[in-house]
Amino acid sequence: MNKFTKKTNPSEDGAGTGRTGTPWVAGLILKMGVMMIIIAAAFIARVHLNDKTEQLAREASEIRKQIEEKQKEIKMKEFELAQLKSWENINAKIRQYNLALHAVNPSQVRYMKRFEGRVTTPSLYGGDTRVADTSAGTMQTSAGEIQ
Repeated sequence: MNKFTKKTNPSEDGAGTGRTGTPWVAGLILKMGVMMIIIAAAFIARVHLNDKTEQLAREASEIRKQIEEKQKEIKMKEFELAQLKSWENINAKIRQYNLALHAVNPSQVRYMKRFEGRVTTPSLYGGDTRVADTSAGTMQTSAGEIQ
């Protein structure tokens, strides 16, 4: 036994029988292996996430392009619809198909009056004037009958 360290030498009797002194190396290698596996897994996960992010960015870019194309298409259809609804186009079709259409006579126009929440419309058939009471949701004739 050493006086200063109070340790026994392996050559002395009964000192550390069966121990070689290498178990700490195996533990160190095992710990380092686990740390390397964790680092490798984190690296692989990061690469996978970056790849997925880039793929989603490409898809988003393609979808934005499709949206812009559809918006342009909508604008073109709205312009085409406005052209088809224009009086010049309608008048040209009337002449093309030789339709007997003409402007309306002022006597053919009926006007509706609105006052105090009531709308009156003249009837084309009888002398009665139908009144729609917008507050009650019912129709009345000038005689007061509710329909």
